Amino acid sequence: MSLPEWLLSTLACPRCKGELTPLLPTTLPLPPGEGRGEGIRPPSSNPGSTTPAELYCPTCSLAYPIRNGVPELLPEASRPYTRGSGS
Repeated sequence: MSLPEWLLSTLACPRCKGELTPLLPTTLPLPPGEGRGEGIRPPSSNPGSTTPAELYCPTCSLAYPIRNGVPELLPEASRPYTRGSGS
């Protein structure tokens, strides 16, 4: 399941109101408090998945998680993200 195009075109970064870009599942750092210490979240259970794992704001360099198909566009749910760094 992927986010519908109409939904993506409606959503905006809560910080700068900029456009959000879907990020496909990759190896992501575990959020604080999840798992054991500093770890790495494995890729999606479906490696060929086209369902975005996060929405990325290129202006703010923040990524917002998508959990259970619902984007969490809350400042406290965001994490810093730099394209090409792998995290």
